[in-house]
Amino acid sequence: MEDLGDIVTRRNAAFSNRYSKKLLDQMMYAGDPVADEAIVALKEDAYDADGSQLANLRDLATGGDARALAFFERAETRPDWFEPRLLEHGQRLARAFAQHYGMSLMHSLFSGGIFCRATLVTNSTGRLGSNPARRIQETGVFLAAVLKPGGLDPGAMGFETAVRVRLLHGSIRAWLKKSPGFTESFVGEPVDQTMLAMTLGLFDYLNLRSIRRLGVPLSAYDVRAHHHMWRYIGYLIGIDERLLTESMEDERELWSALVAHQAFPDVFGEQYLNTIVNAVGAIINAGERHRRFTRNLFLHLSGPQWYGMNDAENGDRLLDAFRVVTYVMGATRRWVPGAALMMEKHGASRLSGAEKLAQGHGFGVKLELEEDQAERQAFHDAMAAAVKQRFAA
Repeated sequence: MEDLGDIVTRRNAAFSNRYSKKLLDQMMYAGDPVADEAIVALKEDAYDADGSQLANLRDLATGGDARALAFFERAETRPDWFEPRLLEHGQRLARAFAQHYGMSLMHSLFSGGIFCRATLVTNSTGRLGSNPARRIQETGVFLAAVLKPGGLDPGAMGFETAVRVRLLHGSIRAWLKKSPGFTESFVGEPVDQTMLAMTLGLFDYLNLRSIRRLGVPLSAYDVRAHHHMWRYIGYLIGIDERLLTESMEDERELWSALVAHQAFPDVFGEQYLNTIVNAVGAIINAGERHRRFTRNLFLHLSGPQWYGMNDAENGDRLLDAFRVVTYVMGATRRWVPGAALMMEKHGASRLSGAEKLAQGHGFGVKLELEEDQAERQAFHDAMAAAVKQRFAA
């Protein structure tokens, strides 16, 4: 049974010979040349969030534009390390534990906020800070598309969604660098390679570690397959091979280096956890008991130090019971004939609604501003100042 190691926090995170501070400093200024050239080919005078970018780029490729052709050639050429059976098993694992996947990824999306550079970008594009429900809905749309059987085959919805996201990232880079005031308050390239690798880590390593901590028993093959699935998705969204790890052990090593490089728990503290709990509670219309469960869940999955807190995790009988039931589910999946298939079918049905949304989703950026602009701006400025101080020459 794979336990995926101890919780990584800012206190025990470390660089390594392979993932050194020098490498991450360099990759912090690296974008995605293939996607960036495709955005240049589209000749966007202003950011257009109508979702037509991919279709427009295909028109350019049909017309022989070299930059558009390069974008699609890279996307449609599967890497030498690609293994269809591993990918399929990773998709099946995620579908079997769809409810746990949702809980885990909600934790990942919010807890990833302590990566200040990424939060500066998401806040500037109005994605998570002002409307978390929409960001979570979009993540559900993305997952439904990529987890469907055959969903990552060229031309399938998951594949199309992944390459559309890659193009979106290129557009965000171009758009933010033209936005007044952003460049002056930011360090590095927006949606740079370290940011892409960190985001992939939220979906891969941190997600699977959380699922394991929720009680799901995992085999070595489960872990290998899950990592392979997200490695391929990382390939599709344009992550540099130097940060596209070969195994979950390598991914954890990279995650530790990324935490050492770009996590800022001291900027957040307990108030941030309270904000998370309130946001999640509002999204699911939870009562006080479920809000306590959410708080204890986040503390259990990442530990209080992740949020800049020192107090110990509180026990929660509901969480303990949930983990016991989850373990029984996992054992049933592994040992009872037909149980895995039933669980996968049930998980697929839970994702079907989000899949319908994916068919017409443009994955565009829309500014959704909070009412309290002064408070939001003050927090943005504090994060930007902390980033500048850490990466000052």
